[in-house]
Amino acid sequence: MPVRKQVKRPKKQQEDADEEEKKKPLRKPRNEEIKLPYVRFVNPETGALDPPAPLSRILSRINRKHEYLELVTKEPEPIVKIQSTKMLYEKTKAKKLVHTSGKAPEEKEVQLTWGVGSGDLQFKLKKARDELEEGNRVNIIFAPKKGQGIPPPTEQQKLVAEALSLLEDVGRERKERAIQKHAIGVFLESTRAKKTVELRWAYGDSDGDSWEGLKPVEPALRRGDRVELIFVLPPPPKKEKGLLSDSDDSKRVDPETVQERVERTLQTLSEVGKEWKPRDVRKGVIIVHLEGVKPSS
Repeated sequence: MPVRKQVKRPKKQQEDADEEEKKKPLRKPRNEEIKLPYVRFVNPETGALDPPAPLSRILSRINRKHEYLELVTKEPEPIVKIQSTKMLYEKTKAKKLVHTSGKAPEEKEVQLTWGVGSGDLQFKLKKARDELEEGNRVNIIFAPKKGQGIPPPTEQQKLVAEALSLLEDVGRERKERAIQKHAIGVFLESTRAKKTVELRWAYGDSDGDSWEGLKPVEPALRRGDRVELIFVLPPPPKKEKGLLSDSDDSKRVDPETVQERVERTLQTLSEVGKEWKPRDVRKGVIIVHLEGVKPSS
């Protein structure tokens, strides 16, 4: 009887297949992806584990439109839990928002001529100061103006040093200067640290004032940093009547209660930080911009 040889993929094809496998999103098995006959179920009302039961029986109980069953762990025994589709969406949206908020600072440019006088220099650098205080980068270009004389190199360096001394409390040089025939470019970055913190509703908080992720905020403000707080709001109660309650009902909170907790949190932080620009209120999140308050002597 002839022996069939195992057909191997060409090396390049195998590498491509492996690469595609790596690109697949890493997530836990859901619904019919769970290939186990019996599992233990996390009861959404008590948070305790129910006795082992057929997976098919548990799947028949979930509302596929609003939730899905997820395999939490396989060892030492398989455990499944109902997850809310809407809660997953809100988490994903918040992660994207944090990523966007944490993007690299913008770069602005300020041009100065060699003929600027010391008296006008501080006024001309106001834009640079404002941008550095915002946390942005600033490139200052010193160049000649048509019809004006060009000062010797020693005078040029003196003017550059004077400009940097006026901005030393808000900016520092971030890379080597660019020096051309009659122009000098100076590249500054803000000295004020900025931190983005994502805060989530603390469901188990007995005092009713806490948010998950709040711990590093106060120390950062005491250092004088700017902190961008992203309050990820819990979903509000459903308005529809006569429907069976979903498993995520315990995660829904009245918007007035949420707003009260936001305000109490900010009131607590007001001793060490203040809002320096308007809040950004979007669906599902409130973004608050705080800066550290220097203690009065």
